Amino acid sequence: MHTVMHLNLRVDPTQYISQIREVPDYDYIHMVRQPKYMIDLSLLNEKVHYLNEVFSPKEYVKRNNISLLHAHHGQLGMLLLPFKEETNLPLVTSIRGRDATLANQPIGYLDNMKMLFDRGERFFPVCQYLADRLIAWGCPSEKIRVLYGGVDLNEFKYRAPHKGDSQNILSIGRLVEKKGHHILMQAFQKIRGKFPNATLTIIGRGELEEYLISLANQLNLGDSFRLLNHLPKDQVREQMTNADIFCAASLEAADGDVEGIPNTLKEAMAIGVPVISTNHAGIPELITNNKEGVLVQENNVDELADALEFMLTNREIWETYTVAARQKVELNFNLAQQLQQQAEFYDELVAPYKVGKRYLVKPRQIDKKVLKETPQPQLQGKDDGEKIAPRKKAEIAKKALIYMQQLQQLQGFQELQELPQLQQLKQFPQLQQLQQQTKDKVKDELVASNKHEKKAKVQQRAKDHDKKIASRKKEQKAHKAEKVKKALYKIQKFQQKAIDEQLGGDHGGL
Repeated sequence: MHTVMHLNLRVDPTQYISQIREVPDYDYIHMVRQPKYMIDLSLLNEKVHYLNEVFSPKEYVKRNNISLLHAHHGQLGMLLLPFKEETNLPLVTSIRGRDATLANQPIGYLDNMKMLFDRGERFFPVCQYLADRLIAWGCPSEKIRVLYGGVDLNEFKYRAPHKGDSQNILSIGRLVEKKGHHILMQAFQKIRGKFPNATLTIIGRGELEEYLISLANQLNLGDSFRLLNHLPKDQVREQMTNADIFCAASLEAADGDVEGIPNTLKEAMAIGVPVISTNHAGIPELITNNKEGVLVQENNVDELADALEFMLTNREIWETYTVAARQKVELNFNLAQQLQQQAEFYDELVAPYKVGKRYLVKPRQIDKKVLKETPQPQLQGKDDGEKIAPRKKAEIAKKALIYMQQLQQLQGFQELQELPQLQQLKQFPQLQQLQQQTKDKVKDELVASNKHEKKAKVQQRAKDHDKKIASRKKEQKAHKAEKVKKALYKIQKFQQKAIDEQLGGDHGGL
């Protein structure tokens, strides 16, 4: 079984645990930059490691039998480039939203991403919208595989929409601008007069918490509005089960930050809650307007208010939406299917090594068709000495062929002389002189050829001697470089701190 080393922002339940620990037929190392990013101790096990404690990537890869590197964020992909260069392992980078934009990115981010496009083997954007962004930036399309995030359908089981009189509107997501909570609150305020019993609950935490509390007071939302801090996953699911409508008012932030496709939308659709959202980023890939839910233009209070009013007024059509929504999730966003797809994407990179090992160890068990289609590995050796023998055989065969051709030329000339027509012409001195000149020319060519071969041998010996000297110098240089590398290790730690400060913020989850 192959082992994938995953580098993630944090170890907590919101950070793609399934895509790290549950990929079929692949073992994992769950890595974060430092121990301080180990947020949820319940997820700590012997496979959680810290990048700042890896001194020698080659030794680490060999000790843990790692076949593939997977960075779960664009900047983490950049961070793994030196690791990849030293170990020569294929690198996969997931692109989840902000890392496909220039929103709040450091200077030189785009240039670094282009370097990652050049050196990385695969990129997994979470929707086609982000894939298009990468292509526009210069990422080769053949390196891109869209990999949607999935929903555990055993955990989020479908139930029919509520048939009572409740009008509970729910939104879940970090309290940041791109989630559009402020737009939803304003839209909710516009419909309160028609639906006095309606409630709005927002679950999340983030930098806009104080602003949203202040906005609620300005809009006089009173007890109809609740802002709940981060809740445990089971309590979030309970809130979603009790909701009548789920709304994700996603929009592009002023700094360019965008969503991929909010997982909370997929979960609400799986569980049977009617959904309202916006034509933002990858959301139209999940929801077709008036089929699986209702979509409005992003950052538009009036359109969102109309959609809320339409849903609350037409309760009898909710089930039409929710049945279609559940089918859409089952078809394209089923966690089990997406994890299998992820494994197949991995296979594209590691399967050649798997096939190669199978060919070397058990050749009789190989399917002839597979063997025929599998590129045969080139001869490799540990040093130059293991490559000399086949090269010598080729040189000897080439020399023997030339020698035979020369003999055939001489023999053909002699046979030509025995022809009756030529016997009759021997009386002509010019012909005899021409014959002798031809013989001398062939002999001279043989002598010159032998001299050339001897000279080539001497030159080859000199080259081999120079190679040995160069090889020794290279070994000495490598030994010195290793000492320098150890000396620079502490400097790298200081550089790592700068990256940690940029990536240490909230990048996903609730």
